[in-house]
Amino acid sequence: MLFVLLGGCASTTSPSADSLHALFLTGGTDARVAAIPQQPDPRYRYLRVQVQGHPPGLLVLGYVDAHPLGPIEVWYSGNQEAIRLQNGRLVGSSGTARSWAAVRFEPAPPDWAEVSAQGASYVRQHDEMPGYRFAIQEQLHLTAWQGVPPLDLPATLPQSTAQGYRWFRESATPLGGQLGAALPDAWFAWGKDRGEYTIVYSEQCITPDFCLKLQRWPLLEVTP
Repeated sequence: MLFVLLGGCASTTSPSADSLHALFLTGGTDARVAAIPQQPDPRYRYLRVQVQGHPPGLLVLGYVDAHPLGPIEVWYSGNQEAIRLQNGRLVGSSGTARSWAAVRFEPAPPDWAEVSAQGASYVRQHDEMPGYRFAIQEQLHLTAWQGVPPLDLPATLPQSTAQGYRWFRESATPLGGQLGAALPDAWFAWGKDRGEYTIVYSEQCITPDFCLKLQRWPLLEVTP
């Protein structure tokens, strides 16, 4: 069943939906400031999304796809922009200024609770639209980070809360002589949400200049 952001039908718009639509399509240009409710409708699950320097918006969990490497969560805005997350990692997007598709990992990244002191390395391959860039490959290296990383965290994630999470950094290096700058490091915070350990906050980039701050909303349990 597809849940639609902020209630109503898929064609319904609101300041929050319009803000997120502008954020995804233009990186924030002309987006109206939207109020994010502290306690949204408890029947649904939400993801707070923000591009640096622009108003945030909420995505709602539409459905979960089964997958051998872990379930894929599909999150929607009221205007049908969508992102797909697997174990907290971005594995697809649509309706955005840049979109990812066909994301694959080889070998599979380790479970967050099993990341060793040496970290882990694996290759990510994905297609990027528009521009028809196919089979983009990057070498990724995942390491645990002690304490809170030097990030510009949103006001919705105070330092006192961030200190209760386990943090990880994932660095990317282009492979195969491919053109283009490497993506900035991705950051992941692992904690407890609704009784389960999961990635509760992350900063991930689709392109070097289009990065998303993703936070499960509202803020619930903290300590891993």
